[in-house]
Amino acid sequence: MIRKLDAYILKKFFITLLFAMATMIMIYVVIDLFDHLNKFLDAKTPLLGYIIYYTLKIPEIISQIFPVVSFMALLFTLGNLSKYQETVAMMSSGISLARIAMPFIVTGIFLSAFHFYFSEIILPVASRKHYEAEKFYLNKRSHFTKKKNEYVYQEKNSIVYISHYDDHQDVAIGVSIQGISNGRISFRLDAESMVYNNSKWSLANVTRREFFSDSTSYEHLDSLNMFLDFKPEDIKEIELKPVEMGWFELDEYIKSKKKLGVDMTKWEVEKMSKVSYSLITLVLILLAIPLSTGRIRSSTSVNFGISVGISFVYYLLIIMFKNWGAVGTLNIIVASWTPNLIFGSIGIIMLKFTK
Repeated sequence: MIRKLDAYILKKFFITLLFAMATMIMIYVVIDLFDHLNKFLDAKTPLLGYIIYYTLKIPEIISQIFPVVSFMALLFTLGNLSKYQETVAMMSSGISLARIAMPFIVTGIFLSAFHFYFSEIILPVASRKHYEAEKFYLNKRSHFTKKKNEYVYQEKNSIVYISHYDDHQDVAIGVSIQGISNGRISFRLDAESMVYNNSKWSLANVTRREFFSDSTSYEHLDSLNMFLDFKPEDIKEIELKPVEMGWFELDEYIKSKKKLGVDMTKWEVEKMSKVSYSLITLVLILLAIPLSTGRIRSSTSVNFGISVGISFVYYLLIIMFKNWGAVGTLNIIVASWTPNLIFGSIGIIMLKFTK
C-alpha cells in the first residue's frame, strides 16, 4: 500500500516536473531570442543557425533552472494533494508527514546527484559547442580560438598564444608570438606579460629569437611595443567560462593558472559553487514540503508566487555571497555554502514543526 502511494505521488511529481521544465525552457528561449534578435539579424544568421544555437544552449538553461523548476513542481504536486485533501486522507490513515515526505527527500538527493552529474559530463561539452556556434553565427570577425589552457590568435603573418588573460586588469600573461614568413617561422617573442596601451601592446620581460636559414639570434628586452590586430575586448569575448568545465576539469584549470602566479580566488568560488549549486534542489525540496502541506486551498497562482519569491531571495543571496567570496571578503567555503545552510536550516525547522 505504502509503495503504491509512493509511486502515485512521485508519478504526479515527475509529470509536473517535466511539464514545468519544458514550459520554462520555451519561455527562456523566447525571451533570449528577442533579446538577441538584432545580433542575429545583423549577422544574417540562417534558420539552421538559430536552431543549432538554441539547441546547444538547452543544457545550460536546464542547469540554471533545474532547482527552481523542481521546487515549483513539488509545490504544485503537494499543493494539489492538499487541495483535494489527499494529504489529510493519508495522515488520517496513520501515515505520518515524515513518511509522506520521505520519497520526496530521497528524490531530492537523487535529483541533486543527477544535477551534479549533468553539470559535470553533459553541460561542459554542450556549452563549448554553444559558444563556438555563437562565435560562428554572431561574432564572425573574431580570429581567436580558445583551448583549455590558452588563447590562440592567428592571422596571415603571425600566431599569438596567451596562457591567461586577467580581464580585471587587462593583462595578458604568458605570451608567445610567432612571426610567419614564406611558410616558416621567422621570429619568436616570449613575454612574461602584455598590456594594451594607446592602440598598441606593451610586452614586458621579452625574449626575442630570430631564425635564419643557417643560424639563430637571441636577445632579451625589458619591454617592447607592438601593433597587433586585436584588442582586449576580442580576448574577453572568448574567455573560458566555468560553465564550460566540470568540477575536476575546473580544478585542473585553476592549478595550472596558479603556477603562473594568477589569483584564482574567483574561480575557486565558482568551483566550490558547482557542488553547492547542485544541492539547492534538495534544499528547496525540504522547503517545499512544509510550505505546501496543509494549505487546503492552494491555488496555482499562489504556488507560483511562492516559488518565484523564495527562489528570487535564494538566488540573490547566492550572488551576494559569491561576489563577497570572489573579492576575498569571505572565506571560499563560507561564500559558497552559506545560502544553502540558511535555507536548509529553515526547511528542516519548518518540516519539524509542520503537522
